[in-house]
Amino acid sequence: MQVMNRFSTALIGGLIVAISSLPAAADTLFGVYAGAGAWQQEYAGDIRSTITTVDVEEDLGIEDKSNNVLYFALEHGVPFLPNVRAQYIQMEADGQNVLSRSIDFNGQTYALSDNVSTAVELDQADALFYYQVLDGVISLDLGLSVSMLEGQIDIQSVTEGTNAEFDEVIPMLYVGLRADLPSTGLWVSAEAQGASYEGNRLMEYTALIGYESKVGLGFEAGYRAVQFELKEFENVQNAQIDINGPYAAVNFHF
Repeated sequence: MQVMNRFSTALIGGLIVAISSLPAAADTLFGVYAGAGAWQQEYAGDIRSTITTVDVEEDLGIEDKSNNVLYFALEHGVPFLPNVRAQYIQMEADGQNVLSRSIDFNGQTYALSDNVSTAVELDQADALFYYQVLDGVISLDLGLSVSMLEGQIDIQSVTEGTNAEFDEVIPMLYVGLRADLPSTGLWVSAEAQGASYEGNRLMEYTALIGYESKVGLGFEAGYRAVQFELKEFENVQNAQIDINGPYAAVNFHF
């Protein structure tokens, strides 16, 4: 999807600016963090495009699915310049179901007993800009993030088919808290980011436990949850979707 290309271009530009702002002095310290993992996603909620509110589980039979999560962060000691983190979250699922009622989606009617197949594709790319308010055994990060959402929902029966698309940029507040257990490499963390405006709401929560070895290689595991409440986004009049489940990743710090 185009969101990944736009996000990559913006990220590369932002990193070039951040790195070029670092002083030439050798004592300037900065760290790079990268991680890649899988999120086992469970979907619940409903979507309306035209007249019918469609339940993603009961009507469409959307099933749980594991998807990718990638992130990259740059932290530094330059005063007044925020740290930067980019993350990409894939949220794609599909389902098949025999309808127990007639539904209308994006102007297309599907009749009782129709066998429908559904594909949900959603990419979320976040750019986070944050400051370390506390930096020690206990660390606290506060900042802002910009979330770029792009997705579509495609519903097909034997004789009919349609899809609804949406594409939006949402600014959010961000807070992160982490505690390190000295001399063990173990840590626990919790993060949240969210925004609410004009009937739209996007909230994300993550709770993790992790380990970092002396060479910087580590792992993290925990639970992620995303809640969408979107109104009047292109072909979608209303969507209330919860996506949550266990998450695990490998990471590297250098």
